[in-house]
Formats: sequence, C-alpha cells, structure tokens
Amino acid sequence: MEIREFDVDQTMLRELSSEFSPVVLVKTLDLGGASASKDAETEFENYGRSLAARSVEEGERRSDRSYEVLKQAVAKTGEMLFPLVPQRYVEIAYLSLQPSKRLRVMLNSPAAFSYRVDDCSIYRAITEEYGESAARRMECRRTCLALLDELFSRFNLDVEVQMETEMAAAGSCLFRVTKGRGREAHGHS
Repeated sequence: MEIREFDVDQTMLRELSSEFSPVVLVKTLDLGGASASKDAETEFENYGRSLAARSVEEGERRSDRSYEVLKQAVAKTGEMLFPLVPQRYVEIAYLSLQPSKRLRVMLNSPAAFSYRVDDCSIYRAITEEYGESAARRMECRRTCLALLDELFSRFNLDVEVQMETEMAAAGSCLFRVTKGRGREAHGHS
C-alpha cells in the first residue's frame, strides 16, 4: 500500500518557487517607462498562466491524501468541484511564490471563493528593482488574474474573477471568484 502525505509536497513548492522566481521575472522586465506597460502586462499574464499550468501538472503528479479524498468526494457527490479543487492549485501557486505559509482564504462557499495576499513577493520585487511608483501601477495584477482565469477554466468552471483591492491602495490584494450560471463539467483538460 502506498503511503500518502496529507499536506502539499514541500519539494514541489520549492521547485516551483525556483522555476517561477518573482525576482528573476521582474529583472527581465522593463518597468521603468510607461511605454513598456503593455509588454509588461503581457509578460505578467503569461507568467500567471504558466504558473497555473505547472501548478496543476505538478499537483496532479504529486498528489496528497487530502486531495485524493476530495477527488473521491467530488466524483461520488457531483459537488464541491467549485471552489475546492481549483483552490488546491491556487494554494500551490501562491505557496510557491509568497512568503506566507498559508493562503488567507476569506470566503469559501458553493457560490464564491475569496482570498487575500498581504505580502506579495512580486510587488516587493518590483518595488526593489524599479521603485514604488512602478509597483503602484499594479501591472503585476495581471499575474494573479491570469492565474485564476487559467485555473478555473482548466476545470471547465464558468466563473467571474475580480480583484477587489490592490496592494498599492489598500496594502493587500483581495481576489474573488464567483461561480457563474453555466454548468460545470467534472474534470479538467
């Protein structure tokens, strides 16, 4: 019998952290001028989508007991796919990048999922590399919005993704994913 851990694989988180280093990403961008904004937004969006894809790939490959039980419950009941299954991958992505050891979930219900980021390594890297004025433009928000869009679409979930507060204005980023009215498919591509 295979023994499975109940927590997310820490080696996977370290590997993803190395692969998706916010400092390395930020150093490759030109955030000094306003004309570079469109290119930077595209890079942040691509980074978020790639992080989502790798989080799912590695999370499936290195499954833990808690996730296996969740998948069985979803298969048996047809419930809980939203938000619990994509939430696992949101957690993997954020725990790989952020200094916090847990995702600050604000709301988790059959209709909505919301979480807050109080200390963002990407925002911090932008501030250190380009200054506060570059960070305050919040081009980095494209990373999180693209990550959420990619993760929930991988599970064929009709959702609306919103950023309710921004680090620059509120001192934290607050994201809300609201379940749409469409039908959800059980599984992912």
